[in-house]
Amino acid sequence: MKLKFIPLDFDNIDMGNDCFIRIFGRTDNGKRCCVIDKTDSYFWIIPKKDIDIEKYAEKVKKTKIEHAGREAKVLDVRIKDKKYLGKDVKALQVFVNNPKDIMTIKDLVKTMPETEEKKEIDLNYITRYIIDKNVKPLVWQDCTGKEILDTKYGDLDVDIILELSEIKESKEQEDFEPRILAFDIEASGFEMAKGEVLMVSLVGKNIQKVITCKKFQNAPENVIFADNEEDLLKKFKEEIKKYQPDCLVGYFSDGFDLPYMRASCDKNDIKLDLGLDKSNVAFTRGIMTTSKITGIVHIDLYKFINNTIAYILQSETLSLNDVAKELIGEEKLKLDLADISKQLKKDDSKVDWKKYYLYNLQDSILTYKLALKMWYNLSELTKFIQEPLFHVSRSSYSQLVENYILHNLKEFNEIAPNRPTRDKILERRSRPKYEGAFVFQPQAGLYEKVAVFDFRSLYPSVIVSFNLSSASLQEEGKDTYETPEVDIGKNKQKFYFGKEKSFIPILLQRLIETRKKIKEEKKKNPSPILEARDYNLKTLSNAAYGYLGFFGARYYSLESAASAAAISRFYTQKTIDTIQKKGYKVIYADTDSIMFLLGESTEKQALELLKQINENLPGTMELELEDFYKRGIFVTKRTGEFGAKKKYAMLSKNDKIKIRGFETVRRDWCDLAKEVQDKILNMILKEGNADNALVYVKEIIKEIKSKKIPKEKLIIRTQLKKAIDEYEAIGPHVVIAKRMIDRGMPIDIGSMIEYIVSEGKEKDRIRDKAKMPDEIKEGGYDIHYYVHNQIMHAVGNIFEVFKVSLEELSEGKKQKSLSEF
Repeated sequence: MKLKFIPLDFDNIDMGNDCFIRIFGRTDNGKRCCVIDKTDSYFWIIPKKDIDIEKYAEKVKKTKIEHAGREAKVLDVRIKDKKYLGKDVKALQVFVNNPKDIMTIKDLVKTMPETEEKKEIDLNYITRYIIDKNVKPLVWQDCTGKEILDTKYGDLDVDIILELSEIKESKEQEDFEPRILAFDIEASGFEMAKGEVLMVSLVGKNIQKVITCKKFQNAPENVIFADNEEDLLKKFKEEIKKYQPDCLVGYFSDGFDLPYMRASCDKNDIKLDLGLDKSNVAFTRGIMTTSKITGIVHIDLYKFINNTIAYILQSETLSLNDVAKELIGEEKLKLDLADISKQLKKDDSKVDWKKYYLYNLQDSILTYKLALKMWYNLSELTKFIQEPLFHVSRSSYSQLVENYILHNLKEFNEIAPNRPTRDKILERRSRPKYEGAFVFQPQAGLYEKVAVFDFRSLYPSVIVSFNLSSASLQEEGKDTYETPEVDIGKNKQKFYFGKEKSFIPILLQRLIETRKKIKEEKKKNPSPILEARDYNLKTLSNAAYGYLGFFGARYYSLESAASAAAISRFYTQKTIDTIQKKGYKVIYADTDSIMFLLGESTEKQALELLKQINENLPGTMELELEDFYKRGIFVTKRTGEFGAKKKYAMLSKNDKIKIRGFETVRRDWCDLAKEVQDKILNMILKEGNADNALVYVKEIIKEIKSKKIPKEKLIIRTQLKKAIDEYEAIGPHVVIAKRMIDRGMPIDIGSMIEYIVSEGKEKDRIRDKAKMPDEIKEGGYDIHYYVHNQIMHAVGNIFEVFKVSLEELSEGKKQKSLSEF
């Protein structure tokens, strides 16, 4: 039978002593399929030098042991010429029957005196399969094989089961539109198994439904009423089976929705068997729970956005509301959950269930639209990294970089190192720290005509240009790159890296060059796919430096990371010297960015200088123009006269404002403080002085004192970063979170906690004055707190740029403080 399909989900199952791969996908005519295959299970041994390797191979080949109710044994041993960290080695490729046997066999081999090292003992069997068979996720495949009609490989809910005989990448790679189904639950309480699932919404292409066991009048057609919680859960499973999604998408669904539903299923003595093999949703415990469904890719959008997108977002938090507002311009429906929680405890017949249903449905609508928005980022990253979509959607950048390397090692005939053990990680953590990026501290002030030069992909280009990696690190020699002196702890030393290109710099250079081509293509023919590819390549290449210095990395290299920082500092300082010698005043530099004043020079002269600097930069290093700005402001620190690092605002020639650093301190600020800060930065940059901004702040303070500010503008929102019982310092948001739990309101890690600081005695702690918004009346806020802890914190250091301290008046008249306005 011939089949063209796209691989969506991978798993592996044991049958007897063998292990098989199951690839779940969708055929080119829309049918669900499961393709069965297997690959060799093996690991590598690097023997000690000067031994009889043939004799050693025969010895290893005889290894076997009874383990876990069956015989674990070596099937074959092959002697191969390989490379390990760039060095030529003779290695033994040790084949076993099942990947589970590797850990047992390697322990036996470890005791042999001829054994030096064992490698790739922890490589995931699915990763091994994708590498060896080149079956890439989300890439169309042509295959032939034997169709299976029985349940030999499990009771699979698919249209076609195929035992594979041959597979290769299809020549035609059509766009694939997955069947995405978004979901969201509402529950009666925070504690799983004690609370009740009240409703679950489902949104996909041509489907919007809410299943609820709470009946109400005049229900829309898309409401499905259930008799009770058990019936609701069963109907949810039926809808999943009917829709046949490729991807089930939630927002914080790893940590809340699926674990909650699973606990409710257990309570009702039924299974949450959503898997295409009729299996239960499976959970992997860690820092955060991971919820997996066999054959259906469960995507928790919160995790993907948190890991890969968050740092470019302007959103104050990563709540569904804030992220949706920024990325798709839509918000959650307003609903007083605290009030509903009270009603649920007393008399749930008073709950406006229709409004609650609309609230629940809107959450799934937002999640679905976000999933469509993120699909190209997810799919293109998956195709590039070559790990399954489920794992890529949850991977940190260090994991993405590592998997990119692993999936390309075959080209270099390289054996991969093992992941570091816990002891090794602790040892690495205890190593001395090295000096990081160079910072030219800004002088606080308002500046005119600012030019900004940026090093394009500074750290990646340094790693490529100087061939930095553990594989190229060597002693001083003729064909080496010499680094500047590197400060590691109290020691200063130089490092040397061979000039023959190593595989990590080669792979990194490939990222940089591919991105250049994509950027050119994007200029001619912009598209969402090219935008996603460009973003993925940029962020991956920039993450390589952090990966080299990451304690848990297979290719950790303190020497490489420290050298990259030292070389970057050297060329940043050298560039600053060149700019200053040409008569320009440099006002700020940090990591890869240099800002200077044009003064009487023209933009054309600045660009000529840029060209001269680039002619003297080594390798792939390149300086580029970020932009020319009309005006820029750098604020003072609270403890000194110098400007704060990365805390500035700039006005471009087309009157767009770029703000950096201010937003990073806003997480515990109310909307009023944010609005005031944004307003005065806009006024100062556009007007070139602080006169009107000062008048504006004066009026705001009067309004606060007159109790005219609506409480909605005074709500402080703080995200719960960990479980309640893990907080040592009890801040106001923790106090409120505990109160919410007492009310039976569902909260978890990632939940947004809202509170207002109410009136109280001056000596009272902030946490003692924190109230939930529904607990406080209009005007019941603490005036002193909102003037001094909110507005003053937001604007104080901006006005100090103009020598207006908190003790001075704008027109020269003295007063006690700015708050006296």
